[in-house]
Amino acid sequence: MDTSVIVPLVAIVFVFSIPLLAIWTEHKRDMALIEKGLYKPEKPGPRGQATLVWGLILALLGVALLIGSLQVMEALLLPGMIVVAVGIALLVYTFIMRREKPTE
Repeated sequence: MDTSVIVPLVAIVFVFSIPLLAIWTEHKRDMALIEKGLYKPEKPGPRGQATLVWGLILALLGVALLIGSLQVMEALLLPGMIVVAVGIALLVYTFIMRREKPTE
């Protein structure tokens, strides 16, 4: 085999094996804690925290694409508008979820 095939193959194996190893070791740790009766699951964060973050990221990315497409006159206008729309939809979802009362 040529080294131009081996190097990417080894890189791909390591890229996928390291996260799997991390997940497997955390699973083993959790199982050991469950057997000892010491496992305490993490409490979820505030409602809508993840959607707020992703909504802000996507909305600002879309605005950046829109501004960039206006500056260089390229065909990024439509993708920018799509990303802005998804970001705004996530932000609206976040604010709707925060207005609802928790069911705890």
